[in-house]
Amino acid sequence: MNEWERCGPWIQAALDHGGNLFSLDDVLEAIQIGQAQFWPGKNCALITELKKYPQKKICNVWLAGGDLEEIKHIVTYIRLFAKQTDCDAITLQGRPGWQKIYKQRLKAVTLMEEVSK
Repeated sequence: MNEWERCGPWIQAALDHGGNLFSLDDVLEAIQIGQAQFWPGKNCALITELKKYPQKKICNVWLAGGDLEEIKHIVTYIRLFAKQTDCDAITLQGRPGWQKIYKQRLKAVTLMEEVSK
């Protein structure tokens, strides 16, 4: 079993919580073509993406699943990666519980409301 297969359930859980805007195959393709970065842990996995805006470059934690303490540890490496890649900030979209974890660093909150068809 490779790292992607081992970590797939954590990434899938994050996709499920995020409304399944992407499939696991979509995420893998983004990694393979260099649009996203895969951060496997022993008991977690994260996916980041670099986003360039007209005035800033952002490292976005796109997906994270698994052990929370290990996720927080890996985020320290993601911060270093963001600095090394000349990012101005790190962003994360997630469930409301993330606000409690990163409350001292909050600059903005992303809200999402599903619209029935």
